Amino acid sequence: MVTIPNLISILRLLLVPAVVLAMLQSYWGWAFAGFVVAGVSDGVDGFVARHFNQRSRLGSYLDPMADKLLLVSVFVVLGI
Repeated sequence: MVTIPNLISILRLLLVPAVVLAMLQSYWGWAFAGFVVAGVSDGVDGFVARHFNQRSRLGSYLDPMADKLLLVSVFVVLGI
């Protein structure tokens, strides 16, 4: 079942390559903006899932996967 929170999590997954690419090309403002958008959307999708009862099994995998992928990717790029 595809819900609004799942779509927001998929958006966050799609933001990861954009943030990484911006960091690799030294567009720090764009990278920061993408990171902020991802952070805000994480809160929004959690709020929508809880308050509108749109929790799903897919979402229970997508949400943490999007969070971890973004954080690990940013740490790796900064480490390089």
